[in-house]
Amino acid sequence: MRRLTLTALALTLVAVLTACQNPHPPGPTGKVTDRHKGTGSRYSLTVTGHKFRVTRSDYRHCYRGSHYPTCTHR
Repeated sequence: MRRLTLTALALTLVAVLTACQNPHPPGPTGKVTDRHKGTGSRYSLTVTGHKFRVTRSDYRHCYRGSHYPTCTHR
C-alpha cells in the first residue's frame, strides 16, 4: 500500500512540474517588431525577423517596441 501511495505521489508531482513549464522554447533576444494572435491559444511575437510562439502571458506583456525577453519579467 505504501509503494502505491508513493507512486501516485510521484506521478502527481511529475504532472504538476510538467504543467508549470513553458510549452514553447524561448525566442531570440531583441526588440519586438510585431505581435500575432492566431486562433484559439496561438500567440506569437516577431523579434528581429524571427517569428516564434509565446504564452498568453508573454503576449500580453510584450508590446511593439519592447525588448524581449525583458518584457516577460514582471
